[in-house]
Amino acid sequence: MFYLLNLVLKLSNRPYTNTSGLIINSMKITQNFVLKNSLLSIIQSSHDSIIVANQEGEIVSWNKASTKIFGFTSKEALGNQLNIIIPEEIPNLHATGEKRIMGRTVQLNGSRKDGSIFPIEISLSSWKETNETFVCGIIRDISKRKKNELEIIDLGSIIDSSPSCVKLLNEKGELLRMNSTGLDLIEAENFAIVDRANVYDIVHDQDRESFIKFNKFICGGGEGSLIFKLVGLKGTERVMESFARAHKLESGVIAHLAITNEITERIKSEKELLKKDQELEEAKRLSVIGEFAAGIAHEVNNPLAIIHSKTELLALQLNQLEIKNSKNVELIQSSLATIKQTVVHASDIIKNLKTFSSKADFENLELIRLEEVIDMALKISQNRCYNAGIDIIMKVDPNIKLICSSAGLSQVILNLLINSIDALERLDEKWIRIETNVSGKLLKIKFTDSGKGIPDEIIDKITQPFFSTKEPGKGTGLGLSLSLKSVEKMNGNFNYNSNSKNTQFIIEFKSFEI
Repeated sequence: MFYLLNLVLKLSNRPYTNTSGLIINSMKITQNFVLKNSLLSIIQSSHDSIIVANQEGEIVSWNKASTKIFGFTSKEALGNQLNIIIPEEIPNLHATGEKRIMGRTVQLNGSRKDGSIFPIEISLSSWKETNETFVCGIIRDISKRKKNELEIIDLGSIIDSSPSCVKLLNEKGELLRMNSTGLDLIEAENFAIVDRANVYDIVHDQDRESFIKFNKFICGGGEGSLIFKLVGLKGTERVMESFARAHKLESGVIAHLAITNEITERIKSEKELLKKDQELEEAKRLSVIGEFAAGIAHEVNNPLAIIHSKTELLALQLNQLEIKNSKNVELIQSSLATIKQTVVHASDIIKNLKTFSSKADFENLELIRLEEVIDMALKISQNRCYNAGIDIIMKVDPNIKLICSSAGLSQVILNLLINSIDALERLDEKWIRIETNVSGKLLKIKFTDSGKGIPDEIIDKITQPFFSTKEPGKGTGLGLSLSLKSVEKMNGNFNYNSNSKNTQFIIEFKSFEI
């Protein structure tokens, strides 16, 4: 463009007024100019302001774009000083000035006809004609660009100050941008450390594949959300929830723009709430079973009492008949004794069932003989043990008494018995041993079965609510969890002994006597 202007000026040898509005003021130019219409047409059609001034700073050429940008018509501008459109001082066009600004693009403030000031970008070039210097300036209004730059700066400050992680990824998973909140979450000291790093590497193994698919979906133009686990650069695990959409970069490439928040505590709370709800439902179910069992026990106890009394009466009446040396009489007496023994056994089971179905009172603990508590649990489960071929070995000091809840401790023993019966079902060697050991002021109740122990990888999980290794429908996963809580409520300790070659649980109490 500078070359064209120079050519136009050199071609001229007389004053010329162009019908399109460009006027060359011959009074201030030492040489007449003949303008070529084709070149003037190019200048006039330019979207940028093109202005020529002489060495005194007077405007000698003005195109249509100049009028559009500054508001002055060509008649109003020609012959006036440049300061009507550029109020800032431009360096004198001497050698030093030219070296500083000529051939460069600089930003200044422009002034419109209405007095408003706005930012402009100007490129200057100069040449000499007959010992006179001329300067051409190509000027562009950069108001919109400046506004956009300010908006970008404002947006950047908002992103950086956001309490949420804001990140930008490409389709490969490489990190293009992340604010300070995000850097804190991934445990990076600054962005330079993770610039262009692949975020797939810090997504937890169990969620990595789903995150990769999610990123490709977003970079394909989609939008959505994803919950995933993140492992920071220092090893901290966090659960994150990300809301993302496609974002077009200046290069035209579609990237993944996301707002991500940590929800570790929320997930933890939701899980705890779910466990509480499940425990409550299980407690309700057990409560209904308990009420039902108590009702059945009451209904069965009455006919059992009648059978027991009638059996004793029959035995008494048989003796009064004075029938001697009769095998039939002996058989009848034996049958009556068996009936009586069975009724007593059934009555004991009902009594124990009522104990188990009652709510354990952990507020009012009592001094109770340990052997009686264990007997209650054994009577409930002895038929299952007999049918499964399991031997019960008892080494319990009958003199031991401890402060506990009878119902609570018997339920703990029964839970351990049921677990052992299920675990020994397919073993060749089947036995359960219950023994006591007193060491100083500590009573240990050791419950051991012939199983080979619990795998190391699940030891920490066995007392968690609803964790079970049994087949579906065979257990709730609450037995050991409730046992642990019950023993703790009775001021005792409940532990699995991983040093035993067989499966062994130890219950410890300090409040006891012999």
